[in-house]
Order: sequence, then structure tokens, then C-alpha cells
Amino acid sequence: MSRKTNATLLLVGLVLVGVVYRAKTGQKAKPTQFRPWTASDVDAFVREVGPSGVPLDAALLVYASESGLDPAASSGIAWGICQAIGSTLKAIGWTQRASDFGKLTVAQQAPWVARLLAYQIRSIGFTPTNALDLYVANFSPMAAKNHSDVLYRSGTQAYEKNRGLDRGKKGFIDRADLQAALDRAQQTTAYRHTLAQVQSQVARKVATNG
Repeated sequence: MSRKTNATLLLVGLVLVGVVYRAKTGQKAKPTQFRPWTASDVDAFVREVGPSGVPLDAALLVYASESGLDPAASSGIAWGICQAIGSTLKAIGWTQRASDFGKLTVAQQAPWVARLLAYQIRSIGFTPTNALDLYVANFSPMAAKNHSDVLYRSGTQAYEKNRGLDRGKKGFIDRADLQAALDRAQQTTAYRHTLAQVQSQVARKVATNG
């Protein structure tokens, strides 16, 4: 089997993963009451996710929208700050029960988040440099790969299960709809507090290494 075929199959698999997750749940994870990350959590997130090339603030914003940045958040079939489902966790090397991922701290999840980002980057063919591009990759790797504005159209299972995102009842879910979700997440205490923690940690690292 050629490399091109393998890449195509991987991309199709990622698309199906995203569709199955939202088709089964129809909703995001429900985080518990926000608990500030510990110093170890923040340090691990910066250390592990930083080298991916995805801006830390962008990753935080997407995960704030998905999980409220709660490592124990779960939709029932997806877990952790990145809301990974079983097949995705398996693809990046996780060998335990998927639900066990949600029992980890942020510091323990961070290396796996880094693996997930690397997996997504390989699949879509570029490194997202903003929250919207990363969020699109989470929802539809194919749309991200093709730089498509529209993610899902009316009549598809993925659209029907995410109909609430279609703000204007246009008959499709597009990047503007995801941006609206990110805008809401940007105003949350979880995002603002954690972003300040991460920025402070980055500044300390720069000062120490400088």
C-alpha cells in the first residue's frame, strides 16, 4: 500500500472519529466547577505542548471550549481537557481504558495532548497557528486539510448532531460558527485564569533562559 493511500485512510479515519463522537453525544463535555491548574500542571502543559508549534493560547482556547479546561470533564465517551475518545487515544499509543484518561491530572495528560496535536498536524498537513484552525481540525480534519469554510451541511449526521452550532439556521456549519463558540470560551474564567498562568510560566522560562 502506498504512502499516499495510507495517508488518505488515516485522514478518513480521523473524519469518522470526529463524526462518531459528536453523533453519539450531540453535546460537549460537562466540566465540574473550575479548579485552577497547579504549578505542575501549568509547567507540564507549557513544556509538552509548546514544542508542537501550536500557540499555547490557541490550544488553551480550543480546550476551554471543549472541556472548560477540566481534566476530569467527560461527555461519556470522551475524556480530558482535549476530549479524546477511545479510538483517538489508541491511535496515539494509549493502552489503558479510555475512561482512565479522565482520571489523570493536567500534568499527566499534557504529554498525550502533545501526541494528539502531532497526530493532527501529520493528518491535516500543516500546523494550526490559531485557535480557529485547530478547532476546525478537531471538528473536521478534511475541512482543515482543504481549508474549507464549510464543515458540515444539512442532511449529514454530523450536521444534525451539531445543529445548535448553526447560529443563523443557514443549513450548514462553517468556520464563523466555530469562531462564535471560541469567542464564548474566551470570556470564561477558566480560560482567562489559565491563560494568565501559562503566560506567567512562559515569561519565567524566558527570563531564566535569557
